[in-house]
Parts: sequence; C-alpha cells; structure tokens
Amino acid sequence: MDHRRPEKRYRTTPPPLTAGVALPDDLIFMEILVRLPVKCLLRFKCVCRSWRSRMQDAGFVRRQRDFSQSSPPTMLVVARKNAYEDEDDEELSEPEDIAFYRVRAGHKPGDFETKLAELLLDKAACPPEAAGVTDVIHAAHCDGLVALATTTNQVFVCNPATKELVALPLGSPDVDSDKFPSVAIGFDRWRNQYVVARYFYRRWCYDKSRRKLDYDIGHEVFTLGGGDSWELTVDPPHSIGGTPPVCVGDTFYWACDDLEDPCPSSLLRFGLRDRTFDDLVPCPPHFAYNPTLDHLAELDGKLCHSNNGASLTTFEVWQLADGDDTHPAQWSLRCRIDPGPLYDEGFGCYGFQPLWAAGGGMLVRVSDSDEMLYWCDEKGRGVEEVLDLEVDVDSEHDKELKNHVYHVVPYRESLVPITPSTVIKV
Repeated sequence: MDHRRPEKRYRTTPPPLTAGVALPDDLIFMEILVRLPVKCLLRFKCVCRSWRSRMQDAGFVRRQRDFSQSSPPTMLVVARKNAYEDEDDEELSEPEDIAFYRVRAGHKPGDFETKLAELLLDKAACPPEAAGVTDVIHAAHCDGLVALATTTNQVFVCNPATKELVALPLGSPDVDSDKFPSVAIGFDRWRNQYVVARYFYRRWCYDKSRRKLDYDIGHEVFTLGGGDSWELTVDPPHSIGGTPPVCVGDTFYWACDDLEDPCPSSLLRFGLRDRTFDDLVPCPPHFAYNPTLDHLAELDGKLCHSNNGASLTTFEVWQLADGDDTHPAQWSLRCRIDPGPLYDEGFGCYGFQPLWAAGGGMLVRVSDSDEMLYWCDEKGRGVEEVLDLEVDVDSEHDKELKNHVYHVVPYRESLVPITPSTVIKV
C-alpha cells in the first residue's frame, strides 16, 4: 500500500495584462495625446527631445487638427476699441495690445457655458518691425489660425493656442483708405498649404454727381510657409465692397460694391485650387451691400447669408444650394428668426451674424445697444440670451476703454504652425 503524500499543487496567478507591457509610441501619440488640449501638449513637449520632435511632426499636427475639427467649436472673441479713424487717434493700439478670449459654446442650445470667457492669449507680442494692430480690424479663422486685417496694409496671423503671432510682409498699397479691412484664410488641400487673401485698389474715385465709380482693383494671396511675399492673382471681375468675406470649403466668397454702375448682382468666387476667380454666384435675396446688415457665413459646410428681409424685427438666413453644369447654384430660405415681443425694433440693428449651427439652433452675435450672443431657434421659436460680451469678456488689459467692438469667430484650437513651414498633408 502506497502511503506517499500526494504532490502539493500551487495555484499560479497570471500577471496583470498591463505588467511589463509597453504601449506602442504610435498608440500613445496618435490615439491618446492627440485628444488632449493644446495647453497640455505644449507642456508635454518639455518631457524630452523625442517627444518634442514627435509633437512637431506634420502627421501628429494633422491628427490633432482632425480631432479638433470633429468637436464643436468654441467662440474666439477679440475686443477692440470702437474707433474707425485710427489715424486721427493719437493713442494708437500698442504693438502688443491684442488679446484673445475663448467662450465654450456647448454642444446644443441650452448647453452654453455662461461663465466668464477664458483669456486665451493676452498682449501678444507684435514683431518690432511691424506696425501695431489697429483698433479697426477684421478677423477670419481656419484650423486654429486667425488672420487679422488692419486699416493699414499690414496683415497678422496668430495661433492663440500656441501663442504664435506673425506679421506678414506688407501687401500692395491700397489707395482706398476709408474701406473696411478684409482678409480671408483657408486651406489649399491640393498644395497642402494655408493661404491668406486680400484685395486692394490701385485706383478708386467716386464721382457723386455722376454716380460713377472709377477704379482699378487687385487681389493677392500669401502662402504660409511657402514664401516671403504676396503673389498677385488675376484681378477681380468687379469692385469689392465692405462686406467681410467667408471661406467655404476651398473657395473664398467676396461681396461686390454697389457703387459700381451697373450694380453687380453677384458674389465673387475665388477658388484655391486654380487660384483664380471662377463662376459668379447670384446675390442672395435682399442683399443690401452693407457690411453692417449683410453677413456671409459658413454653416454646416454651406454658404449662408443673413439679413433683415422684409421686416425690421425678423431676420432671414438664406443658404446656397450646390449647382452643376445643368442647374446653377440657387438660394433657398434656411430659416426665419423672430426674436419675439420682448425685443424691440432695435434688436440686431448693428449686426446679426450667424456663427455656428447645431441641434436645430443657431448661435448668433447680435449687435445693437449691447453686444450679445444668442441661441436662435431655426424653427422660429424665439431666441435665448446666452452671453453678454460687454460683461462676460473681461478686458482687463484695456479696461479704461469703455466702448468696444467685439469680433467673434468660430474657433478650433490646433498646433498648426505659422512659421517656418505650414505644410500639413491631407
């Protein structure tokens, strides 16, 4: 009889799956880190040289940009002194006197974060060789880059998230010193470059007695990271007025000037692919040729236009449908906004600018006696006040200035550099 003890068995516990397993760098950078805010990524650049190099790689920058584009935009606010004639004001804006604020709009109406706007970049240092940013500006945005046109021939480009501010070389001289500054910025996916565009007048003379505009207009583009000078394009087929331009896809849209006789009944299209003006687009209904009343906007990837329509208290938003070889592009009424009986005829008298649309609502900057942001119901069920720009944007750097104009653009932060090379492959 065998009295040997049975062999003792030990239960083995497998090690955790994560023990001793290193995550691949591609997973860390391209799937995890790209989802973080730019502020965090800038800190992570200091971890080591390899991390810094990886985060400056075009593939990482592109990946981060694409993730940012998939999220709802925030609103970028620039507050400037309300003084159009800068040359008559002895106290010009100091070179560094420009600040950017960010307001998070939420995902849908009623989801707006009503806390004070976040100071994203304060007193950005202006290059010493450039003139300061004038009080009257126009701001345009693309992929985290903000182009600023001034009342001089100077254009600035800034990435508020990375705190990079660049003064582009002076553009061609503009003899029309009284016009509103305008600039457009977009991404040329065929050349993988960001492009800034402006127009200028070589000659501009309006004879009021004859109601005759004598002009010679030019148009030029600057490729970020692709050169050190502006490049002339073909001249626009018509004069261009003060209505700010807009970039939709790969096209810049400019509004004509009604002083031209006969008055043009179309918008100008400048295509980034061919770098030329192509087919004209008919003006939307009730187009007023007025930079205060007319606002062009990109909503859901479509060209849109807002105006007062046939009523002082109702605003219409028109949308351009895509055309083809057999059916030209046509405008259709997207929605009609009625603020309701609580608002008088002064509502939006100085501006009704659509910024972004989501969830059946439209975020709009309304300018009258106040500067406000509203959610407007596209089905006509009224408006919802969400932000008072004069109260919730804390302009501490120039709080002694009591009268401001607030420039608001949809904004998605990115790592896209301005210099020395801004080439992001699709």
